[in-house]
Amino acid sequence: MKIFIRTLMSVFTILFFVITFYFYTVDTKTRANSSVPKLPDFEHDTNQAFLDDVVKCVAYIYHKDKKIIAVNLELLLAQASLESAWGTSRFAKEGKNLFGIRTYDLTEPHMLPSNKPKKWGVKVYMHECDSVRHYIDILNNGSNFENYRKLREDGIDDPFILVETLDAYATDVNYFPKIKSIITKIRNEYTVKYVFNDTNISISD
Repeated sequence: MKIFIRTLMSVFTILFFVITFYFYTVDTKTRANSSVPKLPDFEHDTNQAFLDDVVKCVAYIYHKDKKIIAVNLELLLAQASLESAWGTSRFAKEGKNLFGIRTYDLTEPHMLPSNKPKKWGVKVYMHECDSVRHYIDILNNGSNFENYRKLREDGIDDPFILVETLDAYATDVNYFPKIKSIITKIRNEYTVKYVFNDTNISISD
């Protein structure tokens, strides 16, 4: 009888450790997966929700490709907000283009502005995050943004200074003041937090 009881206790002990280990492993994997950036659905009805979605795009892009050089987040958010009217413009909703990025190859998917130019259209993307990725690529590699990259290499990360290098975007004479105004608005009225290189970063007060 004693042998039986000891055997039973040994079995229960082993089962306890096996079950504990199993649930610990599952819980660890669940927590790990929950921290991995995912593509947002861009179903938003407030400016804060729009910013949250764009930030999720940035986190997803940097997570997927560790080789991408990060661009200034405040400038990115301000330009996305202005160019897409906080995600409400026709190009943002139908073309998933948050930055008004043009294409001169009219054989690829594009939309025409109301003035219907003959030489270019506004590029259409499969997902809003694709336009965010394209914007990052443009700043990192576009020939019109060498001054932006030079300032960044010199350690300058002030969006109010960096925006002055974006002449190629500035078709509106008031473009720079508008972007600066939106940066200030985001800082004062919204909460912007994201994880970059496993570090929690906040650009809001």
